[in-house]
Amino acid sequence: MPIHSSLRALLAVSLALPGLAQEPDRSAKLSGFGTLGLAWNSNRDAEFMRDVSQPAGATRRLDARIDSRLGLQLDAELSRTFRATLQVISKYRYDNTFTPDVSWAFLGWNPEPEYQVRLGRLGVELMMNADSRDVGYSFLWVRPPVEGFGLIPFTRLDGLDATATLPLGSGASLRLKAYYGATTEREPLDGLGALNFRGDRLGGLVAEVAAGSWRGRLAYARFQSRRDFTPPVSDLAAGLEAYAEALGDPRLAQAAAGLRFSGANLQWFMAGLTWEEGPYQTQAMLARLRSDRLAMPSNWAGLLSLGRRMGPVVPYALWSRVAAPRQQVPDLGSLAASGDPDAAALGEAFIAFIAPGAFSQSTLSAGLRWDFLTRMDCKLQLDRIRSGPQNLLWDQIQPGWNGRATVVSATVDFVF
Repeated sequence: MPIHSSLRALLAVSLALPGLAQEPDRSAKLSGFGTLGLAWNSNRDAEFMRDVSQPAGATRRLDARIDSRLGLQLDAELSRTFRATLQVISKYRYDNTFTPDVSWAFLGWNPEPEYQVRLGRLGVELMMNADSRDVGYSFLWVRPPVEGFGLIPFTRLDGLDATATLPLGSGASLRLKAYYGATTEREPLDGLGALNFRGDRLGGLVAEVAAGSWRGRLAYARFQSRRDFTPPVSDLAAGLEAYAEALGDPRLAQAAAGLRFSGANLQWFMAGLTWEEGPYQTQAMLARLRSDRLAMPSNWAGLLSLGRRMGPVVPYALWSRVAAPRQQVPDLGSLAASGDPDAAALGEAFIAFIAPGAFSQSTLSAGLRWDFLTRMDCKLQLDRIRSGPQNLLWDQIQPGWNGRATVVSATVDFVF
């Protein structure tokens, strides 16, 4: 579903608003959220990014870009069973701007309180609480851990979802959700423009059990790309294909296929568990990405978080890790053996492009959240990061980078 289809829901809301004010059983509500953030990175040889959608990151100078954002949301109850929602967010984008963008624009149908169908632009629940990862007030930390959330380029889709909440007895419930649609976003490629995900297909299933203080979640998602990389990456693939034919080497064709993103099949498997009782807040998550492309390799990610509320203050600790093992790269020896300097340069460019995909990173964080006013908090967080020499989560990596950094962040979150 293209963007103009999603905006039809917005148009329907705007046309209905005058009538809503005259009918007491219907209502419209405007709300919002935002984060004002500052981040400082101790390492001068690389820039720390919140996620892969950002074109640059924090340095040794205070950076107000990566965590700051502002959102507005309009909810309209059209009838007893129909409602519409529009959400617009301004945040640091792939094109180095804060241009506001439509993140939600959907029409929802609730024939019964336990069932819901939504159509339009929707948030994507790939990770636990991922649907609200731009609402800083809704989570404990300064930002969702980059090792889990930061590598997922999708936050929304144009399509539909269906949710059913079923009672299990003794106060427990089971929530089942299925969704399918077209992705809408872009991801910057370091010095190579942007990878366009618009029109690619994403579908998934979610099963979540809530019982007392516990909440457990299993999720699956599958992404299929319809677009390829733009030049010069596509030119690199075409060059390998040409040499594969000229040298009669199928290994070069295999390497070229690993660079083609069109037809890529990515699958995420996720499990999460939370426990909140009294002053304690805990969360654990494990995620697995399976990929058939060298340009976006498979990986494992996980996190463990613990917080304890003491009045308006919540000190917390967080550990998160991601590991993308080095893939089996096709042998490109025939390029060097050919004696052609252009062929040798092509092989070097191939290795340089895929090298950042094989990486590992872990972060140990300590922080403090202070709810100093109603619907407002401020947070202070210290991250000690250990990474390999290559990493998709860092920008402008210099030859002397040792993969070690301390990131200090401070934010003020609010909702209204």
